[in-house]
Amino acid sequence: MEDPSKSIVVQDGGLALAQAQQAHREKAAAARVVSILDDIVRPSRLVGDLISMDYETAEVLVHDSMKQGVGGVPHGCLLIATRMKPNGEQEISLGSPDSHLILLRVLGSSRLPNDIEMQQKRLDAAKRASDSPSNYDEDNKTDTLTLHQIRYAGAHCRILGTFSPWLNPASGLYTLVYGSDISNFYAGQGMKIYKPANRGLDHIVNYTTAPERIEGRIEIGRLRYSASADDQAAPESVPVQMTTSDIVAKRTALFGMTRTGKSNTVKTIADAVFRLRLNGGPAVAQLIIDPEGEYANENAQDSGAIRRLNEVSEGDVVVHSLVERKDDPTRRIMKINFYGGPPPPQGSDRDTYDEALASLHQGKQIINDRLQAESGGYVQAFASTDLSTPRDVSDPASRTRYVRAIFLYRAIIHEAGFSMSGPRAVAKGLFGEKIRKAMAEDDTMKIYPQYLTDTAGMSWHQSAAFARSLAKWISDRGSSYKSFNDDYRSRRGEDWHDDTVRNLLRIFENTRGIQAIRECRQWHDPRQNHDYIQRILDDLAEGRLVILDQALGSPEMNEQSAEQIMWRIFTRQQHAFVNPTLGADGNFEKPPPVIVYVEEAHTLLPRGEERDTRRIWPRIAKEGAKFNIGLVYSTQEPSSVQTNILTNTENWFLSYLNSSDETRQLDKYYDFADFTASVRRTNEPGFIRMRTYSSPYTIPVQIHRFGAPSRATSTP
Repeated sequence: MEDPSKSIVVQDGGLALAQAQQAHREKAAAARVVSILDDIVRPSRLVGDLISMDYETAEVLVHDSMKQGVGGVPHGCLLIATRMKPNGEQEISLGSPDSHLILLRVLGSSRLPNDIEMQQKRLDAAKRASDSPSNYDEDNKTDTLTLHQIRYAGAHCRILGTFSPWLNPASGLYTLVYGSDISNFYAGQGMKIYKPANRGLDHIVNYTTAPERIEGRIEIGRLRYSASADDQAAPESVPVQMTTSDIVAKRTALFGMTRTGKSNTVKTIADAVFRLRLNGGPAVAQLIIDPEGEYANENAQDSGAIRRLNEVSEGDVVVHSLVERKDDPTRRIMKINFYGGPPPPQGSDRDTYDEALASLHQGKQIINDRLQAESGGYVQAFASTDLSTPRDVSDPASRTRYVRAIFLYRAIIHEAGFSMSGPRAVAKGLFGEKIRKAMAEDDTMKIYPQYLTDTAGMSWHQSAAFARSLAKWISDRGSSYKSFNDDYRSRRGEDWHDDTVRNLLRIFENTRGIQAIRECRQWHDPRQNHDYIQRILDDLAEGRLVILDQALGSPEMNEQSAEQIMWRIFTRQQHAFVNPTLGADGNFEKPPPVIVYVEEAHTLLPRGEERDTRRIWPRIAKEGAKFNIGLVYSTQEPSSVQTNILTNTENWFLSYLNSSDETRQLDKYYDFADFTASVRRTNEPGFIRMRTYSSPYTIPVQIHRFGAPSRATSTP
């Protein structure tokens, strides 16, 4: 029989081991926190003392010698106020307020109580040196005590928040956490002020409120406080990172004048997200809507087009364009055949018709979008005509009416100049014997009945002339059509020309209608028998980087095309959300992520004064996070963006703006009021003020310059 005392000893030994392991983890975690605190609070980075503070701002006393020792204290500089002693001069009690670090940002200078006296001393010293080539602080022009006194100055700082060690009650371990305020302050308690650098500054700049997302962090630039200080070897020039989860399913804005680095920032972000796949990370689908062609094509201003990322991961970058290019043989042509395919034979089901006529339906939608800008009733009648497959298309009479409408629609777009390389237009079986006899009685229409029974049909040019003549014949009350239609109505109770035929033919009432349709020809190619939007969706489903080259499209058509694509993306993501798949862990999976980049956003997004939130862009801004759609938009004018979109934007990249009207728009958000003066003043390409979803404060960053890979250097 087993001795029970031995079991107790084993249990006690296991408990002691677990306790020892927990104590070791706690000690290691505390040591890590102390190490971070020591990195931030270093004796060599001491810059001054706290004079006063409230819950929002702090006044700091600094001395020239200390400022010189830390390389200066520029506007926007990050400082730390603390009572903690550096370098382990005293043991740190992690639960004590003395272990807290208050994060400050320098906003400007502040007046000291003795400023008037010190100004007088500077004035006197300057007068004494005015007749000498030496400055008043050189060659013993001023006594040492006076120099020491006048070298004190005040710095006015914003209180950003507090870093403090936090004991996790679940794990029993300490971590360093940040809160965007202070819990208390004492009027008579001093604090030392430090200017962090190197590893300590790295901890601050790259602090994230979502530490579980560390695996998706990407470096996009380095910290840069001012345009005049651009020393990459300086201890303040630490790398700046962001998490890819800040971009996925979030809204990101880039604002700045032309040539200030917006496009370079977009390329840097897209490049970093794209390269995640090279290290075993996710292949995140990205769509760049490129109105100027700068992402799809090489140009003299930038360091290569981002489409060359295809040389890093072949087949993962696809360009969709209106035109072919010899230097990009894999480019996919973004056109459709507005005529669609031949109507299926009698008895086919609705899905068969939809598949055969898919590009016709898509082309009709493009035309409808273009005609929205026209006010004529005849144009709107044409645009409102529904050519989708009727539910009862398998019924012979219904099929005849539908195919007849398709025949007339095709004749109309041919009249508008849409080329057709296929067979002749066949109308056999679409016009009955009685109406053909009525046509034969009319001088204008009598040439057509022979073609309406011929299996060879008529030429497309003849079909266009027939449609125009038919419209005139039906509308002429003195024509033979009237007597035919009167008889038809008496027998059937309705006109022969149903609403579909009548509305289609109304387009001939004025030449403006055909002219408006003609403007859509740039999207037509009779050789293309596929849905180009579906091809884009398929590329995104494979996790590719898709570039939509719109450089040669008209602004109106580019806008319509972009909105159609976005609606399809939105609908697909919405469908995946409401019909989720079950993951290996037993939980429902989110829709696969898609990031959409919109260059020159003012050409696509609704204007600032618009209030219609039913359009696709406001819906993506409000609902995109739910459906895992990220939106990155850039423009020169924040005021040009609909307020609803701005309000839902989580990530901000601000470069140079020359208008106070625009910077006032930014003052409404986050802590950007601290930067608006420098945003208006500093025109330096790539110098960005960055605020991201997981970063609790704004950081001034010099964004890395994007360089397109070459085949010689693109090995993953």
